[in-house]
Amino acid sequence: MKNTFAGELTKKLLSPFKALSKYFLIFLYWEALLYFQLHGTIADMSYWNLLFLIPLCFLMAFLCHWSFLNEKTSRVLETVFLFLFGSFYVGDLIYYKTFGSLVSASMISMGTDAINSFWWSLKSTVFENIPMIILFELPALISLVLLFTGKGRQTTYGWKMHAAMFAMIFVSWFAIVSCLPLAGVADHSAYGAYYSRYVDTDTASRKLGVLPNFVVELRYSLFGSAKKGSVLKAEEETTDQELTENVKSDVVHYNQFDGLDFERMSSLTDDDTTKELCDYLSQTTASKQNEYTGMFEGYDLIYICAESFSSLAIDKDITPTLYTLANNGIVLNNYYNSFRNTTTNGEYAFLTGVWPDVARKETNMGKITGTMGQSMDKDMSPALGNMFDLFEGIQSRAYHNYLGNYYGRNRTLPNMGFDCQFMNDGMEFTTAWPASDLEMFEQSVDDYINDERFCTYYMTFSGHGNYTTNNIMVSRNIKEVTSMINGFLPTSAVGYLSANYELEKGLAYLVERLEEAGRLDRTVIVLTGDHYPYYLTDAGYEALRGESVDEDFESFRSTCIIYNAGMKEKIEVDTPCCNVDILPTVLNLFGIDYDSRLYAGTDIFGNGAHIAQLYNRNFITDTVKYNYATGKAQWLIDTESYDEERLDSYLEKIISIVNNRYAMSIAIEESDFYGFVFDHFDLDAYKEKLDGEQIVENGEEVSDPTMSTYGN
Repeated sequence: MKNTFAGELTKKLLSPFKALSKYFLIFLYWEALLYFQLHGTIADMSYWNLLFLIPLCFLMAFLCHWSFLNEKTSRVLETVFLFLFGSFYVGDLIYYKTFGSLVSASMISMGTDAINSFWWSLKSTVFENIPMIILFELPALISLVLLFTGKGRQTTYGWKMHAAMFAMIFVSWFAIVSCLPLAGVADHSAYGAYYSRYVDTDTASRKLGVLPNFVVELRYSLFGSAKKGSVLKAEEETTDQELTENVKSDVVHYNQFDGLDFERMSSLTDDDTTKELCDYLSQTTASKQNEYTGMFEGYDLIYICAESFSSLAIDKDITPTLYTLANNGIVLNNYYNSFRNTTTNGEYAFLTGVWPDVARKETNMGKITGTMGQSMDKDMSPALGNMFDLFEGIQSRAYHNYLGNYYGRNRTLPNMGFDCQFMNDGMEFTTAWPASDLEMFEQSVDDYINDERFCTYYMTFSGHGNYTTNNIMVSRNIKEVTSMINGFLPTSAVGYLSANYELEKGLAYLVERLEEAGRLDRTVIVLTGDHYPYYLTDAGYEALRGESVDEDFESFRSTCIIYNAGMKEKIEVDTPCCNVDILPTVLNLFGIDYDSRLYAGTDIFGNGAHIAQLYNRNFITDTVKYNYATGKAQWLIDTESYDEERLDSYLEKIISIVNNRYAMSIAIEESDFYGFVFDHFDLDAYKEKLDGEQIVENGEEVSDPTMSTYGN
């Protein structure tokens, strides 16, 4: 009797482990299958990924084994949940195959818009991946077969066991989290991936697992970070030449609003984030003016963020206008486009000189997802349009050949200082998705070409994928492009060139109109892409680039055009730089008074640390390439000439600067920091005083160099 009781008790206690083991193998199957699709191997999967599957197993057991259900109903429930979880992984696979990264929890609210707008392209990705979709849904299919055949007994549990299962979801999760520090607490560790407010989805998923990281991100999106401690640390000025030479400069003028005293402002607020930003910026040294300051003073500006544009679109024969613009003027030999996908991330960095949030942003209900959308009701005084309005007296214009309410541009761009026109709101197009860049330029040039001065921003669309003949821009141009291609190119490469040929035609038209109006020599054209051309296949990339894909660094190497036809000779710059550096550089070139401390980017001709930073916090300087996910540095100098301590010190400084610039950017938008600053520093009064001093200076009178504080 005793043995029978003990046996029954043991059976009851052990019975859940059969189900838990089954679910563990299923979740492991899903994670490994997706990991292999993303990285081509499962050899380096994190053991934390395996551990974080344990709470998910308890969740499945809790959901599917209720005692008040009969076996058949319980099996139905299991099949439904297996299908839903399998569909989660399918969704991530399709998103990755389409956009080049995993879905973040903060972007879910854009799902309907994305499906409606991208379905014509998504369906081809779905069709191409049907075998993988079947593999991801295989557990649900097997469960369905068992359901209809009546094979495979489905155990159910009483309320006590269910209560234990429910408790174990949280107990096991928190037990695993408490063990994270045992493997280290470095930024690139699993601990860092779990707790960091600033880690991107792809990096964190590699450390924690795709579904476990989604759970973490969901918590951040809904409830905010559990650890919001200070991350901004004052750093001494660091130069790229720090390891190679001592650089001295005779330049003594700084890009700084005289009288903008962050130390004083810190005492005017009780908000922790605002105070932290003030304290950090009060110890930050503004960049120095240089020999290129004011080089284009009084010129006109055309500022173009080109959809999926990269160096791969530039060809001497096929896109001669792009080729001319890219190889003349100011040529940036080490420019990197920081973003893998999401147009408004690259657009926001290009227009504001600060980083968008590509990590675990808290959900701000009722607003457009993404930093650009979230900025619509924040003060954006330092953005391009507002700066030209205030300091140059120019009403900037913006044009985009798609709907204004998509990504909320009809609210975000006016807030950045632009008078806007969009598809069906000032402009009409012969196609909808994508629309023609040429047609956009044709409809807009006459709006401003006869103005005394102009600042015009374009967000193009024609270069959008996919790069098959299903894309109307590809089908429109493919015959002409194919006739100019020498040799064989993969289908996606031909399609990419064909889509960008519409941009080429638009730029040729724009340049011709500027030349006819006598404005070309006094106009600066700045053009870069919003992100990597993620629709381009690896074969297409390799054919156009002439080398294999390096997903860590070199696939992000791109082109930023800064062209002026009136320059007597081109200026080549080898400084590593990226999207956020372009606005500070342009403001400096135009001689516009700005405060460099308010930007995360750096004037490429200025002093300080020049860093080409990527969305995942990988970075490149003159001296080193650093992989944030692995914590490994690839030195670009002869390290034998330096002791290890000096190298480590330099690397730690650059890592800290990268982290600071990103954290500063996020805090600026979230706290509406610019609003606080310009509530206490009157920019209009400052500009009036500046104009007065310039008049006195032109009149050859000597004025008092000390300026008053324009604060409240």
